[in-house]
Amino acid sequence: MSTRVDSPLAMFVDRIQADDAHAAHHAGLLRRAELALTDPASFSETDRAGLALRLERWRYQWLVEHAGRLTADDRRLIDALDLASNRLAGRPERPPRAVRAAVEGDAPRASKLLDDARQWLDPAVRLDELTLRAARATAEYFGDVAPNDRDSLAGRRMLLYAPLYLSSFCINQCTYCGFRFDQPIERRHLSVDEAMAEAEILRRRGFRHVLLVAGDFPRLASTEYFVEIIARLRAMELCPAIEIAPQSTSSYAAMVEAGLSGVTLYQETYQETLYGTYHPGGTKASFDWRLEGPERAAEAGARRLGLGVLLGLADPVEDVLAMTRHAAYLRERFPHVRLAFSLPRIHEAPDGFRTPYTIDDDTFVRLYCLLRLAFPDANLVLSTRERPALRERLAKICITQLSAGSSTAPGGYGHEPTDGQFPVHDHRGVDEVVAWLRTEGFRPVWDFDGFEGPAA
Repeated sequence: MSTRVDSPLAMFVDRIQADDAHAAHHAGLLRRAELALTDPASFSETDRAGLALRLERWRYQWLVEHAGRLTADDRRLIDALDLASNRLAGRPERPPRAVRAAVEGDAPRASKLLDDARQWLDPAVRLDELTLRAARATAEYFGDVAPNDRDSLAGRRMLLYAPLYLSSFCINQCTYCGFRFDQPIERRHLSVDEAMAEAEILRRRGFRHVLLVAGDFPRLASTEYFVEIIARLRAMELCPAIEIAPQSTSSYAAMVEAGLSGVTLYQETYQETLYGTYHPGGTKASFDWRLEGPERAAEAGARRLGLGVLLGLADPVEDVLAMTRHAAYLRERFPHVRLAFSLPRIHEAPDGFRTPYTIDDDTFVRLYCLLRLAFPDANLVLSTRERPALRERLAKICITQLSAGSSTAPGGYGHEPTDGQFPVHDHRGVDEVVAWLRTEGFRPVWDFDGFEGPAA
């Protein structure tokens, strides 16, 4: 473990005295962490890991409490906490996290990518020309066809997956969500055995890639809960990924060790002011905790990262461009990680919520094409939120991962479902979707083996 400390933590004691209500406690934490860094042999590995987690949590607390008014001294403190936490945890040396600067446009290496993306969004670029380019790029990386026939669907790989909803209990107050804290719905939390029964149903239907989804309710949906489910799914020869609340780096690491294949985490909207409006309470109100979640997952060893925005909350063009900058930053920082994107679109929301932006089908298609051209080898995902005709249209252009026969309620595969998170608009069964894919010339794939990578 490195003992190098760029900014001795004790130097920040005076800074926190100014406006930290828990200055005495945090001053002690700074001194203890610095001692652990300069004399690691005097601390056990468990103690160092505990200090790392406490520094990580405190860093995000500081970001929340000083949102919109960070000084230069604040930024030095959060960078020092970031690097100290990383070293205490024994992870490889790295520069401070800088995703916010990248998303806000301070990333010169992504400028060419963004210039191209804005051009593809220009209405003067005909949609049919754009879709043809996107289809050819998709065939190049996900097709099994001859090089002179890249626009053919023949043999193009399509990964099939199913969401497995574990819990509808949630402490967050997201105004657009069917699981939000104050919604008068029937809620359910699956035991590990109940989750395995649901997984067995999906396995019998052919699925091997399962996406675990749960509301944010730490008392029930704990790290230990997910670790046990992931390990047992792996024992069933299933490939589990998660779409859950952002986790600490150590929590992600425990799940990766148990067999986690990937992490999907939508920022919902990158427009911070609007983000605060839509997330007025609960842990999800922390913009930075969520924004840096994919980075923590990659540092913990996750090999696949899924990004997304919820279309309808903000200007879709600005949100997708911000997500593109986010992805470019992650790709530069973690070149070994596979990226995926999804653009869920609000069709229905709880009473009292009005969707401020309407995204028509052609704009929806154009945004997916932009992502394909910007990231030719990325996995583009489309759920059963959309109706069959549009899913089929996009599958032929650029989508490489489809859900089928989905339920958005815990226990929805084996029992009478409770209230779902959002309505499903493609009610076709798995066999029907697979039959359509084969009729069109696709090659359905059930797990990542043989799916990722350029065509042979």
